[in-house]
Amino acid sequence: MTGPRSSRHSLRWGRRALAGAALLSVALAPSLPPQGPVLLEVLTPASGAHVGIEGIELLVSFPPEVAFGETFRALLNGADVTDQLTTGENGTSGRLFDLLPGENRLRLEIFGRAPWAPDEVFEQSRELRIWMRPPFELDRG
Repeated sequence: MTGPRSSRHSLRWGRRALAGAALLSVALAPSLPPQGPVLLEVLTPASGAHVGIEGIELLVSFPPEVAFGETFRALLNGADVTDQLTTGENGTSGRLFDLLPGENRLRLEIFGRAPWAPDEVFEQSRELRIWMRPPFELDRG
């Protein structure tokens, strides 16, 4: 069976195969390192948050089936503040007070395994910018 009908049939299957491959790549791309799987989910604070002298409440969750909780690190303006937080196998929480007036950078890091290759370990990090505005009436003497 050769002719126009056969070539249309082949073209149709070719398009379907291409569309299927495109959908598969769109579905898999976010799950490949370094983008994923998601090891860190920052619940609070939001990046760009404005806070006062009360500091920030940090709440981060990570899935224990792929993330290694013992490798979690928090860096505030380059200084390790991990010890100021309570970290478990599925997340960390605490309040950070050592913010500087103006922009502060909070970097969160953790290692985890890729679900499709249990022997493969990769690092994932998030960086948040937090703005601290002390009250004007605060004695800065």
